[in-house]
Amino acid sequence: MDIQQLRYFLAVADELHFGRAAERLHVTASPLSRRIRELEHELGRDLFVREHHHVELTSFGAVFRGRATDVVRDFDALRELAHDRPDAPRCRVGAAPLTPPKVLDTVLAAYRETAPGVDLPVTLASSAELLDLLAADRVDLAVVHLPLGRTDLESLVVARGRLGVAMPADDEFADRATLTLRDLRHRQVLMTSAKVHPSVMGEHRSALLAAGVTRLVSLPHNDVVQIAAHVLRTGALALTVLGDDLPTSRVFDSAAFRLVPLDEPGLSLRVGIAWRPDPDRSVPGLREALAALRERYGEAPAAL
Repeated sequence: MDIQQLRYFLAVADELHFGRAAERLHVTASPLSRRIRELEHELGRDLFVREHHHVELTSFGAVFRGRATDVVRDFDALRELAHDRPDAPRCRVGAAPLTPPKVLDTVLAAYRETAPGVDLPVTLASSAELLDLLAADRVDLAVVHLPLGRTDLESLVVARGRLGVAMPADDEFADRATLTLRDLRHRQVLMTSAKVHPSVMGEHRSALLAAGVTRLVSLPHNDVVQIAAHVLRTGALALTVLGDDLPTSRVFDSAAFRLVPLDEPGLSLRVGIAWRPDPDRSVPGLREALAALRERYGEAPAAL
């Protein structure tokens, strides 16, 4: 038994649905189900009653859930021990795992330049989750996908990425130098789950519909490997961000696929930082770091 298994169990216990729990954890359903089965085998008891399109906790599972919640909470509290000293200044940073790693590195580097003595513990969560944590004062600065889609927080674009269209290598569009959204009007286009960053997906969906693209296929996940498999098996197209240092680019870096740049200047992937308005002076170095990042990227965001 390990802490990851307990996190997996609690996600399924919360959602009562393996697919939604897998999406929340940013994993596929198969390894999630396997880890839960391994946990049940080790315990010698079933944690869930599994029926067609229905999952519920067993009576033992309900008891186990309470104890597992306590264990995970206590485990997570351990990482705070190093920051409980009043003489240890810190800024709690959040980062979305699907954002390019170099954006987080850029933000941390800027912070360390302006406030070298400040500790920067990093919490990983989706953009949507981080914005809620930010508003609740559980993180002080977040690296997320933009736009925010809310007015209670402020933001700055640090980097922009050009979008492209992923397709099978033998697709009718594969020899095109660029594509526009209107070119996709008669094709199926995959839309990943909006739960991870709803404002971004809402923006993309609106742009596609405005261009006359109506055959949108909504997927229940953001798993790039599954999206690539869907593209190959069905011939559907998928919007993706272009860039050598991105997980999506590595997945589509195969002779089986073709990535065609999208010629839509008004549509791009934006990644940046978000913070609460009028940042609290009790967060050491935050004002100075924000000023440095504004000066560096306020007029000219970097390219992904």
